[in-house]
Amino acid sequence: MSKRVWMFLMMSVAAITPAAAQDVKSFLQAADKAIGASGVKSVVYAGTGTIRYVGQSFDPDGDWPRAPITAYTNAIDYTSKSSKEEYAVDVAKKERGGGLALPKVTDFVSGNYAWNLNAQGQANPQPAAAELREFLITISPYGFIKAALAANDATLERRYFNRLDKTVNVIGFSTGKYWITGEFDDNNVLDRVVTTFPNPVLGDIAIEVRYTDWKDVGSGAKFPFHIHAHQGDHPLQPAGRNWFDVRVTDAKLNADVAISVPDNVRSAPAPQVRVASQELADGVWLIGGGSHNSVAVEFKDFVTVIEGPLDDERSNAVIAETHKLIPNKPIRYLLNTHHHWDHSGGIRAFVAEGATVVTDEHNKSFYQNVVLAPQSRTISADRLSKFPFAKTGPGTLALQTFSDRYSIGDGTQTIELYHVDGSNHADDLLIAYLPASKILVNADLYSPPPAGGNLANVNENAVSLFRNVKRLKLDVAQHVPIHGNPGSHADFDRIVGPVAAKAPAQGDGG
Repeated sequence: MSKRVWMFLMMSVAAITPAAAQDVKSFLQAADKAIGASGVKSVVYAGTGTIRYVGQSFDPDGDWPRAPITAYTNAIDYTSKSSKEEYAVDVAKKERGGGLALPKVTDFVSGNYAWNLNAQGQANPQPAAAELREFLITISPYGFIKAALAANDATLERRYFNRLDKTVNVIGFSTGKYWITGEFDDNNVLDRVVTTFPNPVLGDIAIEVRYTDWKDVGSGAKFPFHIHAHQGDHPLQPAGRNWFDVRVTDAKLNADVAISVPDNVRSAPAPQVRVASQELADGVWLIGGGSHNSVAVEFKDFVTVIEGPLDDERSNAVIAETHKLIPNKPIRYLLNTHHHWDHSGGIRAFVAEGATVVTDEHNKSFYQNVVLAPQSRTISADRLSKFPFAKTGPGTLALQTFSDRYSIGDGTQTIELYHVDGSNHADDLLIAYLPASKILVNADLYSPPPAGGNLANVNENAVSLFRNVKRLKLDVAQHVPIHGNPGSHADFDRIVGPVAAKAPAQGDGG
C-alpha cells in the first residue's frame, strides 16, 4: 500500500469517526428532548395490571403463572438510584404453578441495598435483589436516556425488521457489565429496551421492556402509560415469557421521593452460603443451613444427591459437604424434584462434577436444549461453562428422564422416584422415597411444623402429597422437605389427613 493511499485512509477514518459520534450525540439529544428525560429527577406512577412469577411455570416450556395487580405504584429517584415498588395482588386469581402470591408486596432498592417489608411492616434485607432492581432503574424510560447520554461507547444503527416491516433507530451502549439496546420510533421516542441479565438456569437471560401509549405529564415531559415486560424468552421454547404488564393511570414528576436505607438493612452482613448437615439414617444426610435443603445418600460405590437448588455457589457448597461426609465416592446422580428455578439453578454444578441428572420426562427438552446446553454465559460464568465436557455421543451431557417411576439401587441402598399426580404446582414434580429408612423427600408440598405442632394453613400442595402417599401405598416414617425441617408421618397424618378428607378430588394437572 502506498504512503499516499495509507494517509488517505487514515484521514477518512478521522473524518468518519467524529461524524458518527456526532450522529449518536445528536440523536440522543433529540430522544432526550422528545420525552424530557434530562429534566426528570424522579417519577411516581400508578396503575393496575398483571404480575407473573418468573421461573415458576407449571409446564417447563410454559409461560410464567400470572396474577392480577389491583393497585400498583412505583416511585423512582434517579439521583440516588433508588425506588419503592408497591402492589396489591388478587391472590385467589393466581394461575397454577409456583411462586408465593402475597396480597401485598413492597420492594425497595437504594444503591447497593435492597429490602422489602414483611407482614408486620418491618424491613427485611434482600441483598441478592439489589442488582436487578437497580438495573430496572437504568432501563426505565428516563433511566435509559440518562445512561445512554453518560455512556462513552453509545452507537446508533438503522435496522429493518422484516417481521414488522419497519425500520427503527437503535441505540446500544454498555453500563458496567451490561450491554443495553433501545429501539426508537420515527419521533425519537423510546419503544423498546432489549438487554440481558445473568441467571443460573438460562445464562445470559433475555429481558425486554416495551413502552407505549406515551402521554404528556407536564414540564415538557412524556411518560408511557403502558409498560409490558418479558423475562426469559428463548428461541428453543415455544412460549413467550411475560413478566409484568402495567396500565398507568397517573404519573407525577420531580416529587420528593428520596428513600432512606433502614439501619438493619445497612448493617446486615453480606450473604454467605452456609451448610449444616445432620444424619437422618444410616448413610442418609440432610444438608441444610439455608433456604433450600439437599439430601445426600450413600451407596456402596457412589453417592446420590437429591436436589441441587438455587445456583452454582449453593450447589458447589453442597458438593463439598457431601464429599466431606462421604469421602472417596463419586457423586453419580443428582435427583431433581422439578424445573422451578430455585430447585434447578444448581444442577449445572453437579453436571460439572460428573453426575447424571435424573428428572421427570416433562423436563427432557428444556434441560437438554436450554439448561444444560452451552448457552451464552458472558455476564456471569459458572463452573460448567468454565470447564465444559466434550460431547461424546447423542444428547446433551448426562440426563436421565422417566415418566412415572424410577429406581436407583445397588443392593445396599435404594431410592424410589415417583411422579406426583394431581399437582397444581408443577407438572414435572416428583418425590423421592427411601424404603430402608422410610424417609420421603418432597419439594414445595409439605414443610413439617415442630413436633406436635400445627400448620396455620394446610394448602392444596400438602393435600396432593397426602393423596399420592396413599395412592402409592408408601410406608413413611419421616418427611424430609427441601424447605424446612424434618417431621414425623404421624404429625403429617394428623395435620393433613382431616383436610384431605374434606377437600374435593383433584384431577391430573389440577
